[in-house]
Amino acid sequence: MKKGFTLVELLIVIGIIAILAAATLVVLNPAEMLKKSRDTQRVQDIDTLSTAISLYLAEVTSPSLGTTGEVYCSYTDSAVAPCTQTVATGTRDVDGTGWVPVDFTQISTGAPFSALPVDPVNTQSSGLYYMYACNQASSTFEINATFESKYYKDTINLDGTDGGNNDSKYEKGNDPGLDLIS
Repeated sequence: MKKGFTLVELLIVIGIIAILAAATLVVLNPAEMLKKSRDTQRVQDIDTLSTAISLYLAEVTSPSLGTTGEVYCSYTDSAVAPCTQTVATGTRDVDGTGWVPVDFTQISTGAPFSALPVDPVNTQSSGLYYMYACNQASSTFEINATFESKYYKDTINLDGTDGGNNDSKYEKGNDPGLDLIS
């Protein structure tokens, strides 16, 4: 008597494994997981920038936040509304020439980061980039990002509960109402 598996038994096992693999992919949804990880990076970047600008305001005697009424964006393409300013090169410089026009090197302990953070996608066409605006007279600022995952947009609704005036953007800053960017 021979011991072994028949072709039918092997096909049944392979079929079951294929069904389990497909079900796992549907449940895990790798595309959504990648979007969620990029959104997590966005939250960290915006929080880091907000903290760094607040430190700059606390330490520098005559802070320069940029031009009031301008909306600075992290992408390097030509500015398209709502953006009014972009930087062609050196977009990540921390000496006031990067996409955030704040000279972080004036902080007594040095710049809190070696390069300005930019959105993980960072293209104008995708709508996924960071925005910065300020009011020089009142030393207020706002930084925005757009989420792409359902988790951040719908499940925890972080962009709708951040205290800002735009429910589709994640907004941070010290501007009351976070309304410097429309």
